[in-house]
Order: sequence, then structure tokens, then C-alpha cells
Amino acid sequence: MTDFKTYYKQYFQLDLLNFVGQIPIEGNKHYDKNEFNFQYFFLTPQYKYLNIIPQDRQGLFAVALFWTVLVDQTFYSNYRQSYPTFQRKTLYPKFIGNCTAPSLMSSECGHHQHPGKILQAINDTADKGNRFDFEREIFRKDECNQPRLVIDYFSILEEARQVMKDEIKEYFENHQPEISWTEFWTKCEREL
Repeated sequence: MTDFKTYYKQYFQLDLLNFVGQIPIEGNKHYDKNEFNFQYFFLTPQYKYLNIIPQDRQGLFAVALFWTVLVDQTFYSNYRQSYPTFQRKTLYPKFIGNCTAPSLMSSECGHHQHPGKILQAINDTADKGNRFDFEREIFRKDECNQPRLVIDYFSILEEARQVMKDEIKEYFENHQPEISWTEFWTKCEREL
């Protein structure tokens, strides 16, 4: 298995593009056509989207995705006035709830989810995605018939902490030095 730093620097971007690239766009862009977003159920074992990533990298991918969403949400929540610059430079994905009904009021589609739910979703064998069969036909072909092995990510999560701290430091020192990277890191840690 690759260490987290190597994975994050060399493989994550390609894995993320492959993961998102196979998701039917007509079922994922009705909420926001401009955002790079993915729904909770896309990560669950009931759908084959995560299977595009080699099995030995799925835990690394989940942790990298967790941190990416955490950093994006922390920035948006705490530094909203500077967020457009950050968003333009990073193009980080948005993690939303399942779009399970035609009404945004009756589904989680319009709501960003806590990044911790990414780590929950990868092993969530109970979530069926489209509870009310909303747009189910779009995703039916991607339902998984074989059970996926449980993805172990616990040891990776701790290893990733220092790597992401270094990444955050480098980003703010080189791209948005007006924001204190140590203050930002403290805000990220509060979400763990």
C-alpha cells in the first residue's frame, strides 16, 4: 500500500476524476449545474462507483476526499469573503446528501453534508440512495450486485493529518497569505 502523502500527491486527482467521471451527469447536476458535487449514496457499497478505484487505494481515496471536503467547507464557513479565490484555485468537490425526491425540501440534495459522512458512506450497507425512486432509473445500471469488502481507513486518517497540515500551510503561504494557516488549521481540527 502507498503512504498517504504519495497517494495524495500522485494518485488522488486522477482517482477523483475517474470516480466523478463515471457518475451519470443527468442525475447529479440537477441540484447545481456549476458545482463539482457528489451525493452520499455514490460512495456506498450498493453502487459500483467507488470500484473504479483499485481496492488497495479505496481507503486512501476516502480519507483524501474527506480532507478535501473538510478544507473546502472550513474555508467557506469561516472565510466566505475570500472563498471565490480559493474555489477558483482549488476546484474542490462539494459533498451533498442524497437527492431522493423532486422537492429539495424533502431530500438532502440541497444540503452539504459533514465530511465525516464520507467515511460513514463507504461502508454503509443500509443506505439505498433513492428512497422514493426519484431518478432511480438513471442509477439502476450502477447498482452493485456483489458485496464490497469493508474499507479500512482508520490508520490512514491519522497519517493524513500531518500531510494535510503541511498542504494547508503550503497553500496559504503561497496563494492566500492574508489568511493565517495556523488559524485555519485550528478551525479544521475542530471539525474532526
